Amino acid sequence: MYTFELTDKFLTKEETSIFQAYLGFKGLDEGIWEVFSCYFKSGVRNTKPLLLKAYKEDQLYGVIILAKCKRYGKSLFNNKLLAGLVNVINIPFYLWIKFGCCMDMMSNPGFAKDPEKSDDIFRIMITYLKENSILTFINDYTENIRLYESASVLPALPHALIDCSTIESIDAYSKNHKNLKRKLRVFKNKHGAYKNIDSQLNEEQLVSLKKCFQATAENSVFHLPYQELYLNAALTTSSTKIENVHYFIATIDNEIIGYQAALKTGEHLNALHGAFDRNRKTNYHAYDILFVKMTEFALEEGLKTIDFGAVINYTKEKMINRSIEMSYFIYSKYFIVQKAFNIFLRLTKIQGNKQMKFRNN
Repeated sequence: MYTFELTDKFLTKEETSIFQAYLGFKGLDEGIWEVFSCYFKSGVRNTKPLLLKAYKEDQLYGVIILAKCKRYGKSLFNNKLLAGLVNVINIPFYLWIKFGCCMDMMSNPGFAKDPEKSDDIFRIMITYLKENSILTFINDYTENIRLYESASVLPALPHALIDCSTIESIDAYSKNHKNLKRKLRVFKNKHGAYKNIDSQLNEEQLVSLKKCFQATAENSVFHLPYQELYLNAALTTSSTKIENVHYFIATIDNEIIGYQAALKTGEHLNALHGAFDRNRKTNYHAYDILFVKMTEFALEEGLKTIDFGAVINYTKEKMINRSIEMSYFIYSKYFIVQKAFNIFLRLTKIQGNKQMKFRNN
């Protein structure tokens, strides 16, 4: 018999130790907990980090990290009237980004005390969400559909990875990408440079981070339902000294024009958050070069993969060497709400051609 607790308090050190075996099972290490701890310190008015705990005989058996989102009209519609109407209706939903780990500081596979029984505990926790929420969205690998009995399913953008185990050297990686040498030359000639900062950013760098973040949000096709929380969590993690977090920072004439933060965990490099100053006329291919710098770092460190989250632009699509099909799994305790949102979302921009073209590719 399982009991459940939904809380806005993160795990204690004693509680995280329960999932040590599961971290090994997933190829992760304990560094993820500090990232999640920062995430739980970053809640904003309309988006709140939550933890769903499952207990068996009063012992903690599993946890899922969620976000409770409200006022997400802008994520669905560019039209201000339609976006405003969605915000007025104000139906909150729980979001579990289940693929990867620490993407946007919140993605997580869930954590189970017994790795071999993890699917069973996650099914039970998904059932709890289904029976107790007006709306729950789970973004997971399509191949995991077995976990989502009775869910409504919509296509999502694929998961972007660089599989370093197939790359002999950084030169071999670079040769696979057209015009990359020319782009590197142009960036350098424009006084462009990359630097790797470990663990923490200073106040001046945080100001640049926020500028890049806001410029990206203003010019992107995408507006995340947790956009404000994402920025707040990025600022919180970046101002906190966290071991094995690396900041790949692009500069032109010593001015920061973009960055990517990433966590080295186990044999993986997982992107936490990143942005470029999209208000500039050009960044001289700095985003393309970011993939080279991160791949070079991963190869030097002997890592197996680099996790870049969802494929959301042409540059990411061409610079990775592996992608995995994803889906949205939708639940509600009210059957009519679940079906209605499944139909409704097909009319929104998250299922529109501009966003879903990378799924189609």
